[in-house]
Amino acid sequence: MGRAGGILRASALVEVTGAEPERLLNALTDAGMGFSGVESLDGCTMRLTLRGGDLAAARSLAARCQCELRVVKRTGAPAFRRKIRRRVAFMAALSLCFAALSASSLFVWEIEVQGNERVSTGEILRALEDAGVGYGSFWPGWEADRIKNEVILSLPELSWVGVTVAGSRAAVEVRERVDRPELVDNDEPYAVTATETGIIVRMDVYMGSPQVKPGDAVLKGEELVSSLMSTPGGEARQVHAQADVTARTWYELTASAPLTETSRGGETRSYSRWALVIGKTRLNFYRDSGKMDIGRDKIISEYPLAVEGVFALPVKLIRETYTEYEAVDASAARAESEERLKAALTEELERRLGGAGEVVSTSFSAAESGGALHVTLRAECLQDIAEETPLLQ
Repeated sequence: MGRAGGILRASALVEVTGAEPERLLNALTDAGMGFSGVESLDGCTMRLTLRGGDLAAARSLAARCQCELRVVKRTGAPAFRRKIRRRVAFMAALSLCFAALSASSLFVWEIEVQGNERVSTGEILRALEDAGVGYGSFWPGWEADRIKNEVILSLPELSWVGVTVAGSRAAVEVRERVDRPELVDNDEPYAVTATETGIIVRMDVYMGSPQVKPGDAVLKGEELVSSLMSTPGGEARQVHAQADVTARTWYELTASAPLTETSRGGETRSYSRWALVIGKTRLNFYRDSGKMDIGRDKIISEYPLAVEGVFALPVKLIRETYTEYEAVDASAARAESEERLKAALTEELERRLGGAGEVVSTSFSAAESGGALHVTLRAECLQDIAEETPLLQ
């Protein structure tokens, strides 16, 4: 029992440093404080073991003896209880973390949509949420067939929907429905009309009666090939007119730009704002001024509480970094503005031709008026102006 009591009794291994550490031993003896295991480390330092209850009084005596007392190690039941208490608290916290992660992995906190081109991701996410696949939903309760049927019923543009879950992340794979090509009814009466005004250069008529010939000038919308054809018996019948008609066309396009523009000057200041998102709730750690983001750059950084492919919790920290600049009115470089306008006009001309023609010649002119630069493009082109137009029944 004596040995067990010694083990359980509170004690402390201390280190005494001073010019004469032996004075502390005399003071402890005079005060009736027991000690043991005295060990001299050097002329100014020694170690000894004190009872835990005498530690506070020993510190006071050490100060009187002009020595410093430092606890090296505590032993006994009280120290053991403190150590166990810390370990139990740590294990409990660790167990709670594992329980939270395990529970969180049963819910979806991130949804990624793949395979969509014509249907927007937002539309698919809304349809998924209506089907029960939303942010924070319990994925073990999902039914794959029901989700697929409800999403496709909501979005007929999709032909297939598949959902796979890894941790708290759901990957949604979709396939869009391929539209059948529009069938052309060759028995339905069509005429060929002009898409642009121009002079006919060449005509290749495959069906129908030509109403113009090369060298004729035609207006936009004018009939080029009629749907009426004569049979060998002299009777007229309606057909689906088809033809390729190449014409010489002319375009005149104009674009403008101000001669003075507001440019960005030097940086005035940079600052950050923080917010915390928990689930669908956002907590802003700033006061919203309601100002528009004019004259400043904004960079948003997100820091989710997650390990990719392992786990994800519905918590993330948002950082918004703003950099403000001084707005300066400066004269725009005329040559640069003119080149930008020329490039824009050339792009617009190609868009209007739509791959059905070629540019024969172009010329540009520029003029200033009303504080703006005006650039005009004049172009001569060769293009197919034939368009099949259904006849009104």
